[in-house]
Amino acid sequence: MMRRLLIACAMVVAAASPAAAHRLKLFATVEDGTISGYAFFIGGGRPQGAALVIRGSAGTELYRTDTDAEGRFAWKPAGPDRFTVVVDSRDGHIAEVVLDADRFGGQATLTAPAGTSTGTAAPPAETAAIEAAVDRAVARQVRPLLEAYDEAEGRIRFNDVMGGIGMIIGLAGMALWASARRGRGDK
Repeated sequence: MMRRLLIACAMVVAAASPAAAHRLKLFATVEDGTISGYAFFIGGGRPQGAALVIRGSAGTELYRTDTDAEGRFAWKPAGPDRFTVVVDSRDGHIAEVVLDADRFGGQATLTAPAGTSTGTAAPPAETAAIEAAVDRAVARQVRPLLEAYDEAEGRIRFNDVMGGIGMIIGLAGMALWASARRGRGDK
């Protein structure tokens, strides 16, 4: 009886672990006006050929493609907007990320605020070039941090699941031990 129960518990644990480690996540960012990123599974691996759709703020589909062999994608929209990026691995896993228009960087202002002198200000074209260069530099530096954050967030959840499974196994072991003691008449 006890042996059958232990075998059943082991089978349940073995079957549950892969399912928990198979959650799909999506990393997307904006660099130089291009939306790029990749999809990945918690616990490792990237979906090859997953369906990717990018929708605009009105909900209309603007771009559709499949991820490459490394789960990556890239698309350059006509201009800033609020975009929703959705990836579907075609096996029941879907992930979604929303990129707001402010992620595309600021547009150079062509007029000076009221009450300021424009005599010594940089020309608008030069200001726009400086702003674009700063945006590119910041995006290059921030992208690895955002990627690490997304991956760490997934690992924490995976670790929580594995800890929960360990807790269940421990409680089942204690219950079996208590049951065995009661059956022998030990106190």
